[in-house]
Amino acid sequence: MIGFKRLNRMLAAGAMLSCAALAGAAGKYPDRPVKLVVPFSAGGQFDIAARMLAQFASKELGQAVIVENVPGGGGNIGAAKVAAAPADGYSLLTLGGNHTIAQALYAKPGYRIETDFTPISMVTVAPHVVLVNATLPVNTFPELVSLAKRSPGTLSYGSPGIGTSMHLTFEMIKANYGLDILHVPYKGGANMLADLAAGQIKTGIVALAPAKEFISTGRIRPLAVTSKTRSPALPDVPSLSELGYPALDAGSWMGLAGPKSLPPEIVQRWNGIVHAFLADPASSRKLEEMAFRLWPSTPDEFGKQLRSEVEAYGKVVRENKIMAQ
Repeated sequence: MIGFKRLNRMLAAGAMLSCAALAGAAGKYPDRPVKLVVPFSAGGQFDIAARMLAQFASKELGQAVIVENVPGGGGNIGAAKVAAAPADGYSLLTLGGNHTIAQALYAKPGYRIETDFTPISMVTVAPHVVLVNATLPVNTFPELVSLAKRSPGTLSYGSPGIGTSMHLTFEMIKANYGLDILHVPYKGGANMLADLAAGQIKTGIVALAPAKEFISTGRIRPLAVTSKTRSPALPDVPSLSELGYPALDAGSWMGLAGPKSLPPEIVQRWNGIVHAFLADPASSRKLEEMAFRLWPSTPDEFGKQLRSEVEAYGKVVRENKIMAQ
């Protein structure tokens, strides 16, 4: 049998070797490709921005950063996959506002946004835009509010779907102004925009980027963006904050996170990559052309935003008894 003293010396030596091995591994990170999970289908605005980040990060790290699209469940399937991954920096996730909404919208989303992820940084925000069909006799957001108040229950608004950030944002607008407008959910923003342009619905809310083409044709009219300030993509369209709704700053955002307990040195490495990516002239120009606002943050700032949105959107979901479909 091995004596206790000898066993203790062997365990101590093994621990020292393990620590040295871990330190060496951390120092070489990454020594194999990194997987960036995008919890939506390829080709959308969210996916394009993520692929730009992955391409930039590959050069910075000297290793391939591979985008893996894991759509389904409103983004929950991809998020749950990363939540269950090892905290070694080789599986990261692009989070979005739908993930903070999911905590109240779904009974079992497969993760807890507050505890199952390590926030790294915010990346971009694209404001929502409130729109009307060009034939509706309103030219400003206050005129839309007045029309809805004069004729309660006669207007309907479209959104990309139940429980999306656009849906909940418009419900907050309705509550703020005491409006009675029927919600018409669609399976995505493209279908909603097509019906709005055709006059099947008279008003709607969607992310700014996909609406730009329809706005340029004159078939739909933008009334307000949901950010605190105007969007450079629509400089003549006021923000809701300008119009007396200072509490609202909503949009379709993208952030970067890893599994819980991600080592601090990996968090800081990726935080630096995000900041460098957004400071890069070619990257920033392309993102801004897509109507994104650049939104670098510290890990703590991103964590605070996640917790704040879980609380705010959860309140809207509960008060309006919104159910996932």
